[in-house]
Amino acid sequence: MAMAMRGGGAGGGGSANLGAAVQADWENRQFTGALALNVRKLFEFVLQFESTTRNKIAILNDKLTALERKLEFLEAQHSSVTAPGSS
Repeated sequence: MAMAMRGGGAGGGGSANLGAAVQADWENRQFTGALALNVRKLFEFVLQFESTTRNKIAILNDKLTALERKLEFLEAQHSSVTAPGSS
């Protein structure tokens, strides 16, 4: 009966397998955690990049609109000066 309580020789191998399974599970969890963290960082970078890019494009759009207005004004001035009978 004392041998049955110790689990005999088979119990030792199961303990090693259990330890290896726990170690593998821990490594998988660490990998999954690191992967999730890196995906989160990448997502935050993409959001920041998108926000910055939108802002820069809006500024360029405003500058382009102002230049187009100036060009239209200059074209109107030029056409009025060079039109026949404008003097």
